[in-house]
Amino acid sequence: MREQEDIERVPAAGQALPTDLGPGTGAPPEPAATTDKVLTTRQLSWRRFKRHRLAIGSAVVLLILGLSALLAPLLTPYTFAQQNLVERLQSPSLTHYFGTDQLGRDLFTRVLYGGRISLLVGISVAITAGVVGGVVGALAGFYGGWIDNILMRVTDLFLSIPFLVILIIASTFFGGSVLSIVGILSAFFWMPDARIVRGVFLSLKEKEFVEAARATGATNKRIMFNHMLPNAMGPIIVNATLSVAAAILTESALSFLGFGVQPPTPTWGNLLYQSRNFITLAPWLVWFPGLAILITVLAVNFLGDGLRDALDPHQKIGGVE
Repeated sequence: MREQEDIERVPAAGQALPTDLGPGTGAPPEPAATTDKVLTTRQLSWRRFKRHRLAIGSAVVLLILGLSALLAPLLTPYTFAQQNLVERLQSPSLTHYFGTDQLGRDLFTRVLYGGRISLLVGISVAITAGVVGGVVGALAGFYGGWIDNILMRVTDLFLSIPFLVILIIASTFFGGSVLSIVGILSAFFWMPDARIVRGVFLSLKEKEFVEAARATGATNKRIMFNHMLPNAMGPIIVNATLSVAAAILTESALSFLGFGVQPPTPTWGNLLYQSRNFITLAPWLVWFPGLAILITVLAVNFLGDGLRDALDPHQKIGGVE
């Protein structure tokens, strides 16, 4: 009888299998729905960047410095050129947070307004040099041959020029305006960007997606700027952030030597230059502009490190790739 019952449970040919098999019948379980979300490249980069605490903290510090410089008229009741000889060379106090200089001007105000110029110079030089270097490097890496040779020999020529001497001569000839300083620094900051982008393009032009774009009839311009350049943005962005720090330091050095942005426009560099004779009498005149430069340069470098790790898929942060 038992065998007969088992035979009766087997469906006849063409009959559908039962779908209400309960547990313990040996039926295979239904596959569970996949809950893992596929992250885009941008989301993966953001996840890696968030794990870099120094980079996040540096971004916050730079944001605070930038907002403080932009909102300087709201943060201080003084102007950067307002003099009060009665209060000259006063030490830091609740009235003058950073003290006053030899002409009684509020140093806190001058540091804030100086940050406008120093940060503007750094960001402008980084963007200009990044664009020029990116175009030169892209052309050299993509076309190769005689175009590559000419562009790289021009790059080598600029690299062989004594940097600081030419900057001093050029700043003396063109004057000490903000625009001229940005132009002079940009003319000598594009070479590293060109070399980096050239190397990236030499690697990318052998990839399969470039060959596929050529097979579809895409023009060289479209392949360069629509397909290859987005894949080279990681190194370009990282080098641009590091160029901000280098430009701020170079502008500060020029201003300290008296060849940068000229007074009465304050920058962190010429604030140090003007306080060189008061180091022992009023050391706060050196401390605060110097600390502003130090904090900004460190923050920019830490931010660049974080961006490098975030935009490079082969880097690991916290043991997670």
